[in-house]
Amino acid sequence: MAAYTTETITPKHHDALVTWQKKNFPELEFLQTNWSKYYNQTPFQLFAKVGKLNSENITYGRMTGQPRFEQAGDMVGNMFYTARDIIRAQASTELGSIQQHRLTLEEAPTDQMKMAVLRIMAEELRHGYQMFWVFDHDKSWKKPGHPDVAQDTIDELLAMELGNHVLDAFNIPFVNFLDNVVFATVIDLVGKYQLEMQKVFSYAPMGRSMGPMLSEEGFHIGSGRGFLRDLAVAAHNDTGRFSIEEMQQVLNVWIPRGVEMFGNERGGDTSIAFGFKDRNNGTAQSEYYNEVREVLELVNIAVVQCKVKDTPAPEARTIVREVMDTRETVNGVSPSDLLFAPDVKFFRSRGMEEIAFMPYDIDGNMLMENGRPASGEKYLDYLSTVLPGYYFNGSEFAKYREALLGREAPQPGRSYGW
Repeated sequence: MAAYTTETITPKHHDALVTWQKKNFPELEFLQTNWSKYYNQTPFQLFAKVGKLNSENITYGRMTGQPRFEQAGDMVGNMFYTARDIIRAQASTELGSIQQHRLTLEEAPTDQMKMAVLRIMAEELRHGYQMFWVFDHDKSWKKPGHPDVAQDTIDELLAMELGNHVLDAFNIPFVNFLDNVVFATVIDLVGKYQLEMQKVFSYAPMGRSMGPMLSEEGFHIGSGRGFLRDLAVAAHNDTGRFSIEEMQQVLNVWIPRGVEMFGNERGGDTSIAFGFKDRNNGTAQSEYYNEVREVLELVNIAVVQCKVKDTPAPEARTIVREVMDTRETVNGVSPSDLLFAPDVKFFRSRGMEEIAFMPYDIDGNMLMENGRPASGEKYLDYLSTVLPGYYFNGSEFAKYREALLGREAPQPGRSYGW
C-alpha cells in the first residue's frame, strides 16, 4: 500500500507552474522520454504526494498535545505568517535550484550524471508543486480583511529569478558541473534536515508533505555524494575533469552557504514554540556540519584506497583521520590529496555577530593585522587564495564584498568588534 495519496492543484495554478517549467526546465520532456533507460522507479509525474502523519496531535512547542491545524486560517497572528514564510522559502529553494542546475546541465561528464541532474530537477519541480498544493488546497489562507496570501505568494514565487530567491544559496549561478555535484552533496543535505525537522509541523498539510519529499531527497543527496567521490578518485587517476584543489575551492563556497541556511545559531526557538520544527537552529546546524565532515571522510577513504592500493577501508579511514589531524603526509597521502570542510566560522555572511563577516580562515583562526582582526581588504585578499577565481565575478560575491567593506565603516552607536 502506498505511503501517500496523490492530489492535483487547481488548473489555474497547475497550468501556471507548467508554463514556468517550459521556460525554466524544457528538458523535462527528454527526461520523461528516456526515464526507463536509467530508472526502474515509476516515471515522473507532476502531482502532490500527501503522506501520513506520525501523530495527529502537535508534538512540540506550547500547543503540544492539541490537534494539528488543518486550516491555515485557524493559526493566529505571527503563527499564520511564519508558516507562510517557511512554505514560501521551501518553494523558493525548489524552483531556484532548477534554475541553477540548468545553467551547467550540458557540462555533465557522463550521460548518467546528466540524467541524475535532470531527475533531481524534476523532483524539485514536484516539491515546488507540493508547496503550491499546501497553499492552493486550503482556502483559509485568504482571511477576511487580509490579502489572498496563497495567490500573492504563488505569483511571487513564479516571478522569482536567480538573484531574488529567499535564501542566498539559491541565488549563486552555477559556472561548471562541479557546482551541480557539490550543491547536491552539501545544499540538498540541508534540505534533508529541514524536511526532517518539519515532519512535526503543527499545520497538518505541511507535515503530510514532508515524508514523500524526504524519500525523493535521498536520491539527490546520494547522487551528489557518489559523483563527488567519483570525481575525486578520477582526479588522482589523472582521468578527471577537475583537480582536488578545484573541488576544495568549490566546497569552500558552498559549505558556508549551507551552514547559513539554518539561520542564526542562537535562533529557532519560535519555530519550536509554534510546533513547526523539532530542533533549534544551533542544534540542527551542528548536526548538519558534522554530517558534511563524515561525507567528505568517506570520499577521502576512496581517495586513499586509490592512492595506496589494496588498503582496507578501516586502515584508509585511519590514514585520513591522521592526515587531517596532523596536516602531515602519512603513507604517501598528503593534506592536499584530500577534501575537508572549512571551519564553521569561515566566510560567513549571516549568523551571530561575532562570526558574520569576521575574517576567519578555513581552519577557524582569526586573521590578524597589527594586533586586530584583519581588515576587509586583507580578508578579500585571503579569500582569493581559497575560493574559485570565477566566483569573484558573480553578483552574490559583489553583495558579500560590499557588506564586508561597509561593515568597517564607522556607524555611531554601533560596535562591530573589529
